[in-house]
Amino acid sequence: MNNTINAHATLWVAEDEERGVTEMKFLDGTLAKPDVQVYEKKRCHWERLQHLRENVVPHILDMAHKTLQYNDQYEDTLKELVKELVPLGLRRMVLGRILETDPWLLAGGPAPPNVGDVMDEEEPSAEFDIFSNLLGINGLFDWAMESSLPGV
Repeated sequence: MNNTINAHATLWVAEDEERGVTEMKFLDGTLAKPDVQVYEKKRCHWERLQHLRENVVPHILDMAHKTLQYNDQYEDTLKELVKELVPLGLRRMVLGRILETDPWLLAGGPAPPNVGDVMDEEEPSAEFDIFSNLLGINGLFDWAMESSLPGV
């Protein structure tokens, strides 16, 4: 009786249809898991960026605009504020998003409180009567409003 490891190995290698199906299911499951993990990693990455863009960055900018004065050192002061508020691992990502979206940095400072975004200017008004008479619009409206049946 010569039982060696190789003798048992030949039993494992032998063709068994049920075992082969089970092994293929196991192999398919192990190959699908990395794909799912890659998808989850990408999904979490985009969720994190969306959270930064929609929640963290606007909140920090709001705090900065309420507490900091705009001057020549505004950007350096803003960086210091971010260093105080954001943990080290996220600091560079948050700071980059803040610097690229801060309206004060993009516009060269805050807007004066009494000035709107667009100055109100009187636009030359088109003379409706002149054009309506030329194009016959009044007559067209009158015709459309007439009832086609007498007495209606």
